[in-house]
Amino acid sequence: MLFLSDRLLMRTAPAGHDAARLISAVVQGLVLPVLLGACAGSTDNQQTGQKYGAANFVAKRTASGQASASATFVAFEGLGVPIPNSSTQQNDQCVYAAVDTSVVTARGDRSAGSAISIVVAGVTRTLPFSASDLRYATSAGAPITYTAGDVAQVSAPGDGASFPAVSGSVKLAEPLELGPLSTPTTGANLTLTWNGTNDATAAIILSMKYPNPVGSSYANEQIYCALRDDGSVTIPGGLLNPFLLASSKRSLTLVRWRTNLVTSNGANLHLATSTDTTVAFP
Repeated sequence: MLFLSDRLLMRTAPAGHDAARLISAVVQGLVLPVLLGACAGSTDNQQTGQKYGAANFVAKRTASGQASASATFVAFEGLGVPIPNSSTQQNDQCVYAAVDTSVVTARGDRSAGSAISIVVAGVTRTLPFSASDLRYATSAGAPITYTAGDVAQVSAPGDGASFPAVSGSVKLAEPLELGPLSTPTTGANLTLTWNGTNDATAAIILSMKYPNPVGSSYANEQIYCALRDDGSVTIPGGLLNPFLLASSKRSLTLVRWRTNLVTSNGANLHLATSTDTTVAFP
């Protein structure tokens, strides 16, 4: 657990990365566009004309140690695409940032075969290709269920010269369980706890949203933190002032995410998994 110092909190706005919109969609709702580089956890892949496959699992906790996830897969070609990497999260850092309410939908630019195969806990799911959406996705109302510790194996058969056969795996993000929480008084620190994994491949995103000015019709600003998944963080009271000034429309969202990158047959397969929990403050 790291006590965040005032010098680590800076006021900034998210910077967009148009070249990475597809990768951003893969980790939608987490960090990207990137804030503070290392804070967000990303590395730049400077190879030119590279083919990418991006598999994304977005989960919700259903019971203790259990979750259900929607899955998507897109295939595309890009140049110098920033690659989200949860393993680079070595320190806890925070920024003030605007809340981005835009919706980004994962969409590729080519086929990676007739269907994608996903195996979790010995159960195989097949995701067909949608030519209209240029992506593969689980059907609405038919998520992939899993238990903490399960691994997802993803395989794409490839589509001739358009995209090669690729496969890889990622350990699915363990369901989050937030510890006791109460709104701090002015000037008091806020200590947050959760069921940390202490796994170097996992990282945490904390978003405390609030309206600024207080009369804003929605929560348009946030304290955004990229954290290690060690189970605890303390935010100094002085940094919470804008959050506490807003007596309504406040919320806290905690996201656990994990990534893996596999390169084979001339293509990069990026796998991302996340799960989150949101608490509304009075």
